[in-house]
Amino acid sequence: AGMKWCQEKTVVNYISLKVGKELFKKHAGLLKMHGAAVVVMAFGEEGQATTASDKVHICKRSYEILVNEVKIPPKGIVF
Repeated sequence: AGMKWCQEKTVVNYISLKVGKELFKKHAGLLKMHGAAVVVMAFGEEGQATTASDKVHICKRSYEILVNEVKIPPKGIVF
């Protein structure tokens, strides 16, 4: 609710896949609607990534969903 009253670009800290893909996409869609940038945490549906490989996998998956499915510009995503 507060994002629609901000005069400048907002940065939301944070969204993650731990809530599941569909809710992640819903949250991302709301952020896109308000023009917000977003910090993405390396949490998957199974919890926090513990290895470098898991972190890369989750971040790549998040990026693909945000850019290709939700259509958030890459410059608005922070990992």
